[in-house]
Parts: sequence; structure tokens; C-alpha cells
Amino acid sequence: MDLSQILADNAVSRRFEDLSAATVDATTEAMIDSLACAVAGLHAPGIPEARDAFQRWGTSGCAVWGGFGHAPAPFAALLNASAMHALDYDDTDDKVPLHANGIVLPVLLADVEENHPDCDGKEFLTALAVGIDGAMRVGRAGGPKASRGWNYSVISGGIGAVLAVARLRHWDAKTTCDALGHQLAQTSGSLQSIIDGSLAKRFQPAMVVKNVLVATAMAQAGIDGPRNIFDGKAGFINLYQDGKFDREFVSKDMAGCALVDDLSLKPYPACRFTHAPIDLALELHQRGLRMADVKHLRIRVSGQAVNMVGRKFDCRTANVVDAQFSIAYTAALGLERGVLKIADFSEEAIRDERIGAFAAEKITIEAGESLPFLGMVPVYFEAELVNGSRVDIETTTVCGSPEKRMTENQFRAKLTDCLAYGNSAITTDVLLATVRALKNGAPVKSVNAMLATAGKAAVVETEVALA
Repeated sequence: MDLSQILADNAVSRRFEDLSAATVDATTEAMIDSLACAVAGLHAPGIPEARDAFQRWGTSGCAVWGGFGHAPAPFAALLNASAMHALDYDDTDDKVPLHANGIVLPVLLADVEENHPDCDGKEFLTALAVGIDGAMRVGRAGGPKASRGWNYSVISGGIGAVLAVARLRHWDAKTTCDALGHQLAQTSGSLQSIIDGSLAKRFQPAMVVKNVLVATAMAQAGIDGPRNIFDGKAGFINLYQDGKFDREFVSKDMAGCALVDDLSLKPYPACRFTHAPIDLALELHQRGLRMADVKHLRIRVSGQAVNMVGRKFDCRTANVVDAQFSIAYTAALGLERGVLKIADFSEEAIRDERIGAFAAEKITIEAGESLPFLGMVPVYFEAELVNGSRVDIETTTVCGSPEKRMTENQFRAKLTDCLAYGNSAITTDVLLATVRALKNGAPVKSVNAMLATAGKAAVVETEVALA
């Protein structure tokens, strides 16, 4: 039996009652976080241009979030997913890493709008948990192969999204496997857009969102897909995992979708590999240190962190993606200002010559030989101060992870910053209440109605928002 059969059987048989209260809460809070990130990204570089470019393929179908009209479901979902991922502020599974909600959530909300207008919140949260858990399960079973250039949000996220749609549509396992096969047939996931600092990076997960809706349409039409999706000669395990894959992990304790509980929500609008260094930079700030006090800052991180976010930062030539993927830039910001906001990653902000000079001349980033190559932690700071003294600090946890959750105040501050940056009149309280009502069975159309006008100067009150 191909592993896809096990995943499909599990996905289509899940019920809301199978989920623990903790998993329901984790699914809901991650959804709130993701939607706030989407509102914040509505006007990010590349997103308005994409909206204009895609109009040629139609202006009816599903809502393009923010009050930007409608588009055929695959393209509306693509645009919505692009906004969600644009600022690199959306959730991660730190152990892979991958962004699960950025693919699963836009697919499900588009499918609800197009095919299930009366879907209730419990059904939706069950499907969402199935999809997130599935993406994380496959990602962790294989382990990241970023050294070969694969983007795991793209590779594993598409599998999770197909499983989520299958659960929402109450498919049988055969149709689900066909859709998984179609998804495999069109999956790719190069990390080159990150390496080159290209805006294409923020569209990669979104392209998978479009492809998932195409794959599920073909499967529902009865078009068969590849059968040996995981175990075939050119299946997922051989193609993406070099034949190394923990099959037992995939099938262990599947019923509760509990991997969702292990999802991390980001406190800072930058690549997750910058977060532990930012935590330490903020600690130095809290101790009263500023850039002027530091003669040299040596930062030791994992080899993968150096690959992803350890490159030299030049404020004269850097673009927004370069800044989002720079330990040097983000650590300099944290040290000097004690806070990182979305506005710190605008084209104008990243030209700050003081921050840029410190990042380029005073910070050295090295791979620790004894550190796990793929680890986000531990991270070590060795700060040589102008006064001749030295400060050494380290961290083995990352803020926003299950071991170090954001406080309620930190979470609300993130939501408020996102909504304000997206020029939205949605309040933090309305966002929280609208999504949390799903746990009690409120209709999902309340969420879609809120998002349809999310970027407008005034919010159209939805009857269910505060129900």
C-alpha cells in the first residue's frame, strides 16, 4: 500500500470530536495570525502588480481579499496566499521548516466560498487541522533537504492542502489519492528565489495554492493521477527525500491532528532563522546596550542559518527580501531600537545608513562547527564593547515556539501592527471574535465577508462577527 492511502484514509475520516481542545485552540489562533499577516501584505511589493496582471483571466468567482474585486478561484486563492506570505510573518514548523497555513488556509477559504457557502466553523477547523497536521507530518518524516535546494513549504504544504480539501468535501480515499497524485505531478520547489532575494519568493507557496485547486478539480472530475505517489520510482520519497523517510512517523497518532499544537507563530516580520538572533539582540537592548556601545558583535549560528540568512547586508543595494533574510540587519534593528515592526522592512527603512553600516561592518556571522546543521538554536552572541568589556549570551529557545509562546499582549500587538500596516479598519477585537466564533460552529462565510472588505477604509459589519 502506498503511503498516500494511509494519509487519505485518515484525512477523510476525521471528525471535530477527534480534536483535543488544545488542537482546536492552536488551529484557531494560527488562523487568526495568518489572516492578520494576509491583511498586512495586501500592499506589499509585488502583490498589487500581481493583482493587475491576473485580471486578464477574469474578474468573477472568489473574493480577492482587501476589497479588490473577484477572480476565478485558483487565481483569487493565489493572490490571497501571496499577501499572506509576502511579509514572511506567517507561521512555521520550526523542525522542518515550512509555512503550513500559507498554503492550506487560502485553499480552504476559496473552496468554501466557491463550493460550500454554508460550511460551519467546526467542519472548517477540522479540515484545516487535517491539512496543517498532514503538511507537518510529511515534512518531519522526511526531514528538510534544503541542502539540495528544496523549499518545504511548497513540497509538503501542497500535500497538506489536498488532504484538507478532501476532508472538507467528504471525499473517499480513492479520489483523495488521485488529487495527491495530480499534486505530485505538478510540484516543484526551488529555494533559488530566497538565495537571489527575489520577490518570486513570496509567490512560491501561492503557486502551489493555485495548483492544489487545479489538482482537486481534476480528481473530482474522475481523472486519475499517479498511484505510487510516495513509494514510486519517481515518487515523493525518492524524488525529494533521497529514499530516506520515516514512514512510521507519518502513521503514528494521526487521529488527533496534534502536530498543529507544535506550530510556531512569529513575533518578528522576518525569516524564522533570524528570530533567535533577534531575541538575543533585544536582550542586549534591554540591558541598556545600543549600537554605539558595541565595537564588534560575533554571532554563531547553524550552517543552514548562514546559508539562509547569514549573507552580507548592504543597505545600498539590498531589497526587502534581502532585509527579511538578514541576521545582520534584523539584529542591528533589535539592538538599536528594541522592537521590530513591519515598517522596518520597507524600501525606505532598509536604506538607513546607521543600521546598514553597523550590520555590514560590526557584525560577523559564523557557522558553529559543533551546532546541528539545520538547527535554529542554539545561537551565541559575543559582544566586544567599546569600553573594553565583553558580553556573551546565548539562547536555546526561539520566541513564538511552543517552548516560548508569545504572550497575549505580544500576540495582540502583532495583530494590531498587521491590521494597521494593511490600512484596514478591521479591529483586533473583530478579527479575534470572528475567527474564534468558528469553534462554536459559526458559519465560515463570516470570515470570508470580513476578508472581502479587509483593506477598505471602513469595515462592513458582519452579523456573525461578534456572535
